Amino acid sequence: MKFHTSTTRYHCGVDLHSRQMYVCVMDSQGNKLLHMNIKNNDFEFFLKKIEPWRHDMTVCCECLFCWYWFADACREAGLTFVLAHALYLKAIHGGKNKNDRIDSEKLANLLRGNLIPPSYVYPTAKRPIRDLLRQRASYVWQRVELLQRISTRQMARGDCPVSKFSNNREKWLEALLESTKDPRQRFSFQQDVQLVIQYDNAIKELEKELLRITKREQPRDFALLRSIPGVGKTLALTILYEVESIDRFASAQNFLSYCRLVKGTVSSAGKIKGLRGAKLGNPYLRWALGEAAVLGKRHHEDLDAYSRRLETKHGKFKGTAILASKLGRAVYFMLKNGKTFDLNQLIGASPKTI
Repeated sequence: MKFHTSTTRYHCGVDLHSRQMYVCVMDSQGNKLLHMNIKNNDFEFFLKKIEPWRHDMTVCCECLFCWYWFADACREAGLTFVLAHALYLKAIHGGKNKNDRIDSEKLANLLRGNLIPPSYVYPTAKRPIRDLLRQRASYVWQRVELLQRISTRQMARGDCPVSKFSNNREKWLEALLESTKDPRQRFSFQQDVQLVIQYDNAIKELEKELLRITKREQPRDFALLRSIPGVGKTLALTILYEVESIDRFASAQNFLSYCRLVKGTVSSAGKIKGLRGAKLGNPYLRWALGEAAVLGKRHHEDLDAYSRRLETKHGKFKGTAILASKLGRAVYFMLKNGKTFDLNQLIGASPKTI
């Protein structure tokens, strides 16, 4: 765990919410200079209240769903901003009592003591692109849930689910309508299929826009990722925009940890007691690299043979996880060095040199 080192004289902890923020300002000795609640997230009022100290101040808030606007506003106002990692903070400042007033004070104290675990502030210009990508993923998951619900209703009647005809939804609808004579069920199927078609169209439009932007702004990195066996357009886009810049990771090990491919250990008195931290990191990257490991085996015979050796030695689940980890390491050095995928290097090299 890394910590932010504050070099300013004053420290501001902000417990940020969607409609209010609790602010605590401290000096380096821990004296509270301001401690108040600001309604409606009035940033101009916030600047007015911290005016006496803003010339030499660091502002900190937790990484929650509403931090985008606050980080941008602080940057535009010339304030040093630190985004605190919410899960790591929980491990540091757990306590019996918890409220907005206490949280803002604890943030200021942790900032003053150089104990804030920082989170990455994703660049403003690329946030809408990443949000489009995540919106597409959300639509795909919702479409899958809807398709499963349709199949479940058919099985509840004792029928075998009708093939979904992903390339011809109209044909699928006809088959669904033929499977029942009940007018209410037929009407229900019509509504569900129309919704599936809307999801299909929305997903296609999102993919088209994402590809247009990527081919214009990051064609090299996109082409590098596409050179990995099993990595198609969607996986390449996911890796590209969830990583943003590979230079933010000091080493391949740090990158793999962020991809949820490295677990932490719990040790005491020289003995390892267990593992932890499996959910710390980026779930989208973990999914993308896991999919790349599974699909890569289908697209490349040598990779499939190597995967089978791993599965024979470690078991299927762990073998696939090891392959995903090796692919993640390959992604790190590919983006770092600007080179295409080399299967021989992945299979033949030791973990430290891949």
